[in-house]
Amino acid sequence: MDFSGFEFSQNALNTFRSCPKKFGYKYVQGLNWKKEGDEEYYKSLKYGTEFHLMCERYFSGIPVGKFIGNKEYEKFDQWLEKVKKAVPIYEDREYLPEYGLSIKIDEESRLTAKYDLAVIYRENGQLYIDIWDWKTENRKLKYNDLEKRMQSIVYMAVAYEAIPKIYGDGKEKVRVRMYYYQPEYYAEPIELTYSEEKFENDKIKIEGIIKEIKKSDFEDKNFRSCKYCEFNMLCNRNSVDESVYEDYEEIYE
Repeated sequence: MDFSGFEFSQNALNTFRSCPKKFGYKYVQGLNWKKEGDEEYYKSLKYGTEFHLMCERYFSGIPVGKFIGNKEYEKFDQWLEKVKKAVPIYEDREYLPEYGLSIKIDEESRLTAKYDLAVIYRENGQLYIDIWDWKTENRKLKYNDLEKRMQSIVYMAVAYEAIPKIYGDGKEKVRVRMYYYQPEYYAEPIELTYSEEKFENDKIKIEGIIKEIKKSDFEDKNFRSCKYCEFNMLCNRNSVDESVYEDYEEIYE
């Protein structure tokens, strides 16, 4: 595959780590295959998208309105009030909802991230970059899991590399933090911090995965992930032995 102009995302990297064959279906062949019999999953995706849109409207200064009488979305009003308390609006800060950035990885490819919200401001000569991510799933997230997530790695690396250049600052004066917020469970967000050392380690990890992708023929399968893959019927005719599923955990969000 010619990767000229290709933008790698955390989803793309996670898909390859989950299964090279799946990456080939999605990103080489461009297939968009809906998983059969998993209506609850797609309902959950739609639910999360609606709440993200609500937050985007609020931080864009657009009237949000209320979900009065809509039982399916009745929690949204309460959740948004929690978000407002977690992320108060100050006049001297920039609030950038659904903020997209990318950085150059090599001569032909880029790494991209899209933040639910980026808050940028200065204090005591430092440039602060606060990345916020809203989570609506009904599974309580843990700090250790979030710190290892490809989403955390990619999002903070891209912010650390790109935003200081936009604002004309050196990295030594930049502080990047990422906040995961689940209004269903937390009064306070889960905070991850960043450093030059973490950036260098993350960059090596990201570049390593991308090199693997570029030399792959996308034929290798990870059978342990088949049960959770929308391409299972296309790829295996659902013929994989169920025993390979034991103790498997999805590594992507």
